[in-house]
Amino acid sequence: MQSSRRRAFLSALVAGGAVIAAGTVGYMVIEGLSLLDALYMTTITVTTIGFKEVAPLSVPGRIFTIAMAFAGIGVIFFTGTEVARVILEGNLRRFIDKTRENTMIKRLSDHIIVCGHGRLGQAVVEVLREHENPFVVVECNTEICDQLEQKHIPFIQGDATQEDVLRTAGIERAKTFLSCMGDDAHNVYAILLARQLCPSITIIGLAVEDGSEDRLRLAGAHQVINPYKLGGKRLALTAIKPAMMDFIDASMLGSTMELELAEIKVEKGSELEGRTLAEAHVRRNFGVIIVARKRGDDTCFNPPSDFRMQQGDTLIALGPLKALEGAEKAAQDSSS
Repeated sequence: MQSSRRRAFLSALVAGGAVIAAGTVGYMVIEGLSLLDALYMTTITVTTIGFKEVAPLSVPGRIFTIAMAFAGIGVIFFTGTEVARVILEGNLRRFIDKTRENTMIKRLSDHIIVCGHGRLGQAVVEVLREHENPFVVVECNTEICDQLEQKHIPFIQGDATQEDVLRTAGIERAKTFLSCMGDDAHNVYAILLARQLCPSITIIGLAVEDGSEDRLRLAGAHQVINPYKLGGKRLALTAIKPAMMDFIDASMLGSTMELELAEIKVEKGSELEGRTLAEAHVRRNFGVIIVARKRGDDTCFNPPSDFRMQQGDTLIALGPLKALEGAEKAAQDSSS
């Protein structure tokens, strides 16, 4: 967009300069005027102002003036056309892109709604884009929305505490609601509204101030994250147990080890349903380690080899990405 505007401006500048230079030289040659008088005559003719001539014009001078007048009108028309074209093209392209984005948002399902694109929201979006998870950002700040548009990040401009805004973001079809705005009051209101509009959605809230965790949970958040407490614990553990933190970084943040943690949900009719970890040979066949399993509200860390997997169980697995994809495929319904 900026390059188009620059080209249009340069084209108009070159055309205008060429006409003024040609007119000045023409008046000097045809009428024998001085440089200043010739420039004056060219200016009043090209701009169609029509002030008093510096001297009576000869017949060739008059014919040249007519030509210069038409040239000036042409330059003005050309400049106006180029500027209008750039503006219309930019607005039309922006309208088309926004329409396409709104259509895509309407088709989203099982996506993540990220309310707020501050420092924490930006970090969340980077991870979601890296893992290619469908998401949409809800943000009310116009400057931030312009940045999101330039980066082709799907967003809804509006207040996350307004019902129509969350409905536009597809709250009824979303699987997770992340409220990470800059103050606890807005996070509480947004969580209350999200819980009302979609009772089954998973809600994660950001605690900005100490002691606000309970309020966010009462509002309906399943999990509450306090980045300051997490950051403090992380700094302390890095100082006390650096080897352990290096391993966590490798498994969760990415490194040459290429390890990741994943949630694997056991579906009915899958290869894993009804079998124990030993019978399914999870570690040997897939190359992953089952760190924990969750069944309803019951969570078991490091489940034994005789643990029998059932429909609806969620397995927390650690391993390379390709190995995790293989385990996830085995946990899916084989008939689907």
